Amino acid sequence: MAASVLHLLETLETRLEQNKAELIALREENQQLKQQLAALSTRASGEPTASPAEHGTDVAAGEEVPNEVPEHVPAAVSEPATPDVPEAVTQPSPQALLKQWYQRYPHAFFKGHTKPLKVGIHQDLAEREPWPSKLIRRALANYVNLPRYIKSMREGAERVDLDGQPAGKVDKEAAKHANERRQEAPTKNRAERPAPPTKSRKNKAQPAASNSSPNDEKLPARTPVPEKSEQKKPLTMEEKLKGLQQKFEGR
Repeated sequence: MAASVLHLLETLETRLEQNKAELIALREENQQLKQQLAALSTRASGEPTASPAEHGTDVAAGEEVPNEVPEHVPAAVSEPATPDVPEAVTQPSPQALLKQWYQRYPHAFFKGHTKPLKVGIHQDLAEREPWPSKLIRRALANYVNLPRYIKSMREGAERVDLDGQPAGKVDKEAAKHANERRQEAPTKNRAERPAPPTKSRKNKAQPAASNSSPNDEKLPARTPVPEKSEQKKPLTMEEKLKGLQQKFEGR
């Protein structure tokens, strides 16, 4: 989502710059047309003794000039909206632009052994490249942040321009800054690397059904306790007689 928003902003900025440039060109063209019209008017007024045929020719020429102005003005007004679409679509990404530089400037941008670039190389690229300054800076940042480029930034190393010509040397401050970035890179990569998952073999060996504690295995099996049968007391003679009497009365 963020990448699409950035791409849209860059496209709008490119279109705005192109519209401004075309508007300036249209103003200059309009100014030239006004000057030509004024010159024709002066020439027509400066020849009063001309013959009728010549006067008719001047008048005809003067009549043609107003007709030419409307032909240019509507075309100039309708031009800014048309050429912007293909240019915005064909604008490369920073990575794609860097790949083009590898082929366009082989003595400055290297894929193998790398040399430090000239201080202010961005201005040289802006003069040669047709792309916006923001796109050039992003593509250049992708190159100078490569580990091999940071490694090449050592004190006294020779810098090169776009043609591969010597353009100064790496000073102490730049080399120190590159060294700090080189030391921070492994720490940053280590911090961003996800921790490997821990393998618990003991947990895998134990079955899922072994939720019972080991103390349960040591306990002996419980034996059912027999219920104590109540001992019947012997009936007395009176109880026996009473029982017989109840049976007899029940009949």
